Amino acid sequence: MTALTLIDHIRELRRRLLWSIVSVGFGVLVVYAIYDQLVGFFMAPFMTHGNSLVIHSLLEGFVTRFKFSVMGGMIVSLPIHLFHVVRFVFPGLTRRERRVIAFALLGSVLLAVVSGWFGYRVFIPFVISSLLTPEFVPSGVLLMLNYEQSVFYVLNFLLWGILTFQLPVLLEVLLYLNVVSRRALLAHTRLVVVIILIIAAVVTPPDVISQLMVALPFMGLYFVTILIAKLAGFGDGRV
Repeated sequence: MTALTLIDHIRELRRRLLWSIVSVGFGVLVVYAIYDQLVGFFMAPFMTHGNSLVIHSLLEGFVTRFKFSVMGGMIVSLPIHLFHVVRFVFPGLTRRERRVIAFALLGSVLLAVVSGWFGYRVFIPFVISSLLTPEFVPSGVLLMLNYEQSVFYVLNFLLWGILTFQLPVLLEVLLYLNVVSRRALLAHTRLVVVIILIIAAVVTPPDVISQLMVALPFMGLYFVTILIAKLAGFGDGRV
């Protein structure tokens, strides 16, 4: 294989950046075209309780569709960006490094699917039901949920959930590179558990059950990550 010059690398990078930009634009158009079907998916958790969503301004419907389409276009084009990043980086990696990245990408996709399903099917309905109980919404109070806020509440929660569930993959890569060691992670287990509980308390309603629903999966993933590194034979702190 002929070695590429710096100019060749820059040209290749420019070409892949152009493909990424085009994919974002195409993704925005696709999401805009099927907006009605997609927004119904994000409104569904609120509709199951017989609620009606309202808008508070003339432009809210347009602004919501525009923002949703831009965010959606960026999200649906992520596989294209990832493909071009991998194709650009892979030639300079060893066979073992390529294998590690491939497994990391597979784990990332699986965790994204699991976190998205858990968030949409289990956690978001539970949070909405909890927040709409008489404990927080007294009888006689008319509930009028805002359309834009409700749609982006679900979308943002799913995005943050998916991103947070990528942390075990990042941690596994750091263990492989010996940036951190299994011994150090186990030594700081108490601190990690406290941090996870604090995060769960911040992002969930003020009840123990919902906090544990967020905290326990993360604790489990933390220890599973260390176990995988042990079984694979890396993360012992030796280069």
